[in-house]
Amino acid sequence: MITVGIQIITDNCCDLSREMLERYNIAVVPLRVRFGDEEIPPENFDNAAFYSRLQISPQLPSTSQPMPGDFLEEYQKSIAQNQGIISIHLSAGISGTVQSANIAAAMLPGKPIHVVDSQKASVGQGLMVLEAARMARSGEAAASILLRLSEMQKRMRCIFVVGNLDILIRGGRLSRAKGLLAGALDIKPVLHMDKEGKIVPLSKARGHRGARNKLIEFMENLASDLDSQTVGICHSACPDDAEYLRRTIIEKFGSPEVIIGEIGPVIGSHVGAGTFSVFFEDQGML
Repeated sequence: MITVGIQIITDNCCDLSREMLERYNIAVVPLRVRFGDEEIPPENFDNAAFYSRLQISPQLPSTSQPMPGDFLEEYQKSIAQNQGIISIHLSAGISGTVQSANIAAAMLPGKPIHVVDSQKASVGQGLMVLEAARMARSGEAAASILLRLSEMQKRMRCIFVVGNLDILIRGGRLSRAKGLLAGALDIKPVLHMDKEGKIVPLSKARGHRGARNKLIEFMENLASDLDSQTVGICHSACPDDAEYLRRTIIEKFGSPEVIIGEIGPVIGSHVGAGTFSVFFEDQGML
């Protein structure tokens, strides 16, 4: 089979805007969100409505990865058009999405399907997806795109502040005693994704302003060539924080492109409202 292009496929945890997904013809295989027995259809995802419901819901929502059949259906569409496939997904360190994609790819032996574990989440994953889509549109070969993705996988920093400690306590990710102490002292945990794609503590900050400035401090100390790379920001229902970070990054570092994404219901189910993050490339992992 002679391929006539490369289709980039991802999942809805990349947190790229619908406009950007459509502009670059990026296909999305969605993860699912449920409140009890009620599943929210991905096509009906509404971030504002989701965070409003999350605030008053007595139970936390649950999330689930796509089934292999979901990927198989999407892969077959591209193969029918003689397209090669690069499928880039949420870190295997926090989700089974990559496993489902690999199962589907194995059901189509001999087909040009490359499944990539981004080892990132949200806009960190999204920046990799966007880079691959731009390269594919420019006519780059799959091997070149995969090499660049491997580089980004190693260099991409994902550093974030969870603004709502209550959801970490309710979800069992933070003990109530530690959560209450952090709340009383106005301490904000700063976390990041390690080289295995898992979320681990990185630092602490005092107060909301201190947390935002802590992210800028990490960028200043760790980033490489910020004046020539695309930087990512994400937020969950706190656009003012995202705008502060965007403005500061442009003024302080001269980054030519800063992409802001809002955290959707899948990742939002685990971090709640008030989370904000920065994503940038460095020469090596922490």
